[in-house]
Amino acid sequence: MKKLKKLDLIPEEQNMTAGIDLCGNFKQLFNVPKPSPGCIFLLCTRGTCNVTIYLNQYELKANSIAVIYPEVYFQITEQSADCRFFFVGFSKNLVRSTYLFSHTIKHTPYIFERPVLHLEPKVAEIFRDYMKLIIKSLRVEDFMNEIQINLTYSQLILLLGNIYQRDMPQLEPSHYSRNQEIVKELVRIVIQYYKTERNVSFYAEKMHLSPQHLSTTIKKITGKTLTDIISSFIIRDAQAKLRSTGMTIQEIAYSLNFPDISFFGKYFKRYTGMSPKQYRNS
Repeated sequence: MKKLKKLDLIPEEQNMTAGIDLCGNFKQLFNVPKPSPGCIFLLCTRGTCNVTIYLNQYELKANSIAVIYPEVYFQITEQSADCRFFFVGFSKNLVRSTYLFSHTIKHTPYIFERPVLHLEPKVAEIFRDYMKLIIKSLRVEDFMNEIQINLTYSQLILLLGNIYQRDMPQLEPSHYSRNQEIVKELVRIVIQYYKTERNVSFYAEKMHLSPQHLSTTIKKITGKTLTDIISSFIIRDAQAKLRSTGMTIQEIAYSLNFPDISFFGKYFKRYTGMSPKQYRNS
């Protein structure tokens, strides 16, 4: 496999990477929580490991697949000596391109809700064979162009989407109403801009809707306000950084586009009931 020595394993100029982890490389890369540099698909083929994805804990075992989206905090906390992974990674620039978002966004809420799936053996074999093909293709120089890489990412997401669709028929994407489509589109845009934009008007303009119509629709479908949804991404990001990084509170505040540490502290306490320092020490 290609030796992965550091977290820029998916640099912006490299749209896709793939391989087989035979020596615990991912455990070394993610022994502490770190933001994923791209979208990573991990298929466990043997052994077991415990992982944390955005502060939630999961167990991976043979035939488990995990999807870690760009900048989502990921950690491998424990791993058996015989644990093996097939992996495919895509750059965040590729994943966030307008074309791919429009074709895969309907599955994004499912994957955020359940980033780890335990596959049936026959289904896991399909993913394993497909990843093997990807690995072989990347070994041939200039064999895969940008269009083929886009299709490869879409295919992996759509294959997983079929599983979510089967397991959660009540949420079947094809049955979405216009209002539900608005919610899906909002999630896509919030994921892209929550670090810098918290104004309802900004998101309404992006979606070519009035602020009132967008706010009413979001409240009707989700039971939450648009501000609540935006803040949930901000707070989860802040919590992950407070618990899992050595960043100062000021650095975290600036990374989330707060003007100063005081404003960030008041915002954080409003939604969590404690100050950033209290949360870090709790």
